[in-house]
Amino acid sequence: MNQILAIGVFLLTYVLIVVKPGRINEALAALIGAILASFFLLKPHQILEALGISTREMPLPLVTTWNVVIILATLMVISSLLDDYGFFEYCAKKAINASKNSGHRLFLYTYLVVSFIALFAGNDVVILTTTPIILIFCRHARIDPKPYMFASFFAANTFSMPLYIGNLTNILIGDSFGLDYFGFTKYMFLPTLAAAFINYELLKYIFRKQIPETFDSKDNVEAVIKNRPLVTLGLAVLLGVIIVGGIANYYRVPISFVTLTGALILLVSERRIAHRLKRVSWNVVIFVIGLFIVVKSLDVSGVNARIGEMVFSGLSNNIFVATYFVSLLSAFMCNLVNNIPMTAMMLSIIQQAGLSPDMNTAMGYSLVIGSNLGANFTTFGALAGILWLESARRYGWNTTMTDLLKIGLFVTPIAILGASIVLAIELSI
Repeated sequence: MNQILAIGVFLLTYVLIVVKPGRINEALAALIGAILASFFLLKPHQILEALGISTREMPLPLVTTWNVVIILATLMVISSLLDDYGFFEYCAKKAINASKNSGHRLFLYTYLVVSFIALFAGNDVVILTTTPIILIFCRHARIDPKPYMFASFFAANTFSMPLYIGNLTNILIGDSFGLDYFGFTKYMFLPTLAAAFINYELLKYIFRKQIPETFDSKDNVEAVIKNRPLVTLGLAVLLGVIIVGGIANYYRVPISFVTLTGALILLVSERRIAHRLKRVSWNVVIFVIGLFIVVKSLDVSGVNARIGEMVFSGLSNNIFVATYFVSLLSAFMCNLVNNIPMTAMMLSIIQQAGLSPDMNTAMGYSLVIGSNLGANFTTFGALAGILWLESARRYGWNTTMTDLLKIGLFVTPIAILGASIVLAIELSI
């Protein structure tokens, strides 16, 4: 009975997230699901465990949710400051000016600069920053923005993979599996390059007739950083967070302490604390907390264990097959339940599957590939896709779900295959 009720609460939450009846947004939908799960399915200590707080029954929670939430909010503070003072816009406009009226060079530079920004700021920030710049420039140059829009979308989702703090799903996976901070990048950097190369070449082939040889750009796009001292400090803090985060991870100090320190330095230096805190997407924070409580109800009712038995019972011990299977499965699941709830579910399923330590680690990294690249199938595979389309529509550009799905279904499985092969080779050495 509890399993049926847990599945019902999860499905109701999912429907509310996707359909958004009335004024219900993703955060409120997850909160409603969490309240129902807490009332009907969970005991008080289980709610605490869902929040990542140790209890007598579970001294080591699956994910320290409080740590993940603090990392998420504080990284938003750091990246929003760099965004507000024009650093990401500066990078994008410099790339456009460097294309020197070559359509193919503009395509390459768009892909590279979006990849660079996504590496350090995450896919959500780069999409919100670069989408208006690309569309406005293409309108003035009278060229079709579609190739450049797709290049930026695929690049943003791909280059959120290599860093432990590059994506919320990375943080969740790293925290749950206890992955080494710098080891994360060591294993994910080459798979990211493999996926990025495949994405770029296939997209260039798909849009070969729509990318102009040359275009007429009347004026160079001015690139200005609004506050150089603050941007310099912001970049220094970001670099410090990335480096010190690895040291903290080695000594088992929560990474949230590092990101919180970095955010506080910027808040004190900027002296616009209220404004900066408003730039944090608190809805995303509530969304994450609510989902972990809902997924906890699936866990305690035995649903996740049952799914794990079905998924992993016939899974090959061949690490190449297993890595590709879990990467592809999780990528497709992103587009059923969004990558954040998918990751939350899969964490529990994999951890309860009774795999060997080496295979368990391999599945963790495979989940990283799936949770990031799965966002390239549809716009609702991740929050970044929703932001991408909403931002584009405000500037008069749109694409159909069918169009994105056709391109995603062709490109993404091949990119996942390339990334999975490289990962499997690394893990086999």
